[in-house]
Amino acid sequence: MRRPTGNGRDGDAPGPYRAGMGDRWGPGGPPEDAYSRVTDPQRYASLHGVADRLVTDLVERYGVSVTDEPVRPGEVRAVRLHPRSAGSADLVVVHTEFGVRLRAGRWVEESFPRCGCDACDEEPTDLGEELGEFAADVVHGRLAEELTAGLRTRTLAVERPRSSATRSLTRDELRQLGPTGRHEWQPWPGREDT
Repeated sequence: MRRPTGNGRDGDAPGPYRAGMGDRWGPGGPPEDAYSRVTDPQRYASLHGVADRLVTDLVERYGVSVTDEPVRPGEVRAVRLHPRSAGSADLVVVHTEFGVRLRAGRWVEESFPRCGCDACDEEPTDLGEELGEFAADVVHGRLAEELTAGLRTRTLAVERPRSSATRSLTRDELRQLGPTGRHEWQPWPGREDT
């Protein structure tokens, strides 16, 4: 039996620090200055390899076209995987200066790491698994997005089996995202189906 080390990396940390943000800090949490410090930004460079293997695997298994995308500030390289099925969501895999970002469907965007500060202490191995889970949700049609606008509220809701979120938007953000609506994306076709 493996003896716990008390550093939280093997899942033995107590309370909210187990298998999540701040594992190494223990029950007292991180010191305040850890929120504004990034000691080792290169620790996330391995996510570029994870993303490259993911793209290679998806291209081999699914009917997709692949195109390079223009990059935004802070991005190094971006490639779009466009499934050959009208109801399936595109997936854009982006290498950033700090990790990987995935964009899917019309409005969804998620960064790995989400933060990267010393306090959050996100583990590259865990992030690689989350990156793969995000892509699997897109590929298997387990992604829904909804953009709504009322008289006083504007929201963007994203639904995945293990991760859902709703955020309020300003009028300007809503205008930038385009027309409101709901999208429930379909699974990608297999390579042999196209």
